[in-house]
Amino acid sequence: MRIDHIGYAVKNIEKARQDFELLGYKFEELIEDMDRNIYIQFGQKDGYRIELVSPLKTGPNPVDTYLATIGNTPYHICYCSDDLDMEIKNLENQRYKVIIPAKEAIAFGGRRVVFMINKNIGMIEVVEE
Repeated sequence: MRIDHIGYAVKNIEKARQDFELLGYKFEELIEDMDRNIYIQFGQKDGYRIELVSPLKTGPNPVDTYLATIGNTPYHICYCSDDLDMEIKNLENQRYKVIIPAKEAIAFGGRRVVFMINKNIGMIEVVEE
């Protein structure tokens, strides 16, 4: 699997984007993911890609816990896979646990993503190519 991006949980996506832009990052359009209740914005610099993720509105979303306990922080690495279902099985055999099942994601043009966790590494995201 190759790395696609590093995800950052941020309280205010606009302020975070502005600060990353000062470092030279160029950003794509803002995405409203109503299904996950989050804003998403991808940025890139020198071949590295980041994903800013912030709450869309009050209510459950995947970054609330990180923001409440840690604040703005990198919180996952996303990998790409040619065969998502096989990769999930391989990772489960390596003691990863699915925490958000594979589902189509608007941020990836409808390709499926899965979130998994390993107690020694933390959370990862895997997106199908």
